[in-house]
Amino acid sequence: MKISVIVPCYNQEAFLDESLASVANQTYTNWECIIVDDGSTDSSALIAKAWQEKDARFKYFYQENKRLSGARNTGLTLAQGDLIQFLDGDDLLQPTKMEESVEAFKREQCDIVVSNFSEIHKGKQRPPFCDLSRHKFTYKSLLLYWDVDFNVPCHCFCFTKKVLDGHRFKEFLRAKEDWVMWLEVFKSNPKVCFINKPLGVYRIHEGNITRNKALMDQYTEAACLYILKNEDVYFDEFFHKTLKPYKDRLHKIQSRPWYKKIYHDITGKQ
Repeated sequence: MKISVIVPCYNQEAFLDESLASVANQTYTNWECIIVDDGSTDSSALIAKAWQEKDARFKYFYQENKRLSGARNTGLTLAQGDLIQFLDGDDLLQPTKMEESVEAFKREQCDIVVSNFSEIHKGKQRPPFCDLSRHKFTYKSLLLYWDVDFNVPCHCFCFTKKVLDGHRFKEFLRAKEDWVMWLEVFKSNPKVCFINKPLGVYRIHEGNITRNKALMDQYTEAACLYILKNEDVYFDEFFHKTLKPYKDRLHKIQSRPWYKKIYHDITGKQ
């Protein structure tokens, strides 16, 4: 089974070399690493091209800036593997991540493998902000408990390419795009296998988009609008439980300057 590792990158020269090294150091060797440079203006391109010259399994692509969702979608279009592994340009994979994922796919005949994770902050590893072993990986749990009880960094997942067919990240979202994507994938009730080992490493640093509260609030609201438009089975539970921090503000967002564009992207209407 060939794994396509999709690495979106925008001005991540401080971390990219270490992230790509974590791919090169995998004990499983049947992989390609698609590096999508999303308009970087720093030395990210030089770092990526150096890895491509050392190892032909690394494949570098440049595009004008389309932000994270657009870069991941480009990677999905280019991927040739049987399995899809996402890895942001500042995070890491432990050396056996791919090997143990492939073993789980073969053993369980599943559609998605999820592993636990650890964090790294200022060069020191520490326990994660949530323990994924305590949670179920179902559509309902992702809908109702995301950011309430848990959150899953994207590189904890490994997907069959088939289960992602027809799905793409919503490019009008600059945050929460992963949540919306996983909901659409999990709506088909895929078979999931969980590996209770910290095989992914989530890096905490000042550039994390989660540190930008205003942006996170804006796009959480946008994601919730999109979900509300498309949800039927758990609409009431989602509105009253998950939206508690936001539901009192939803009726006010039509005055926001970004609302018209997002509303058009969601509904197709002006």
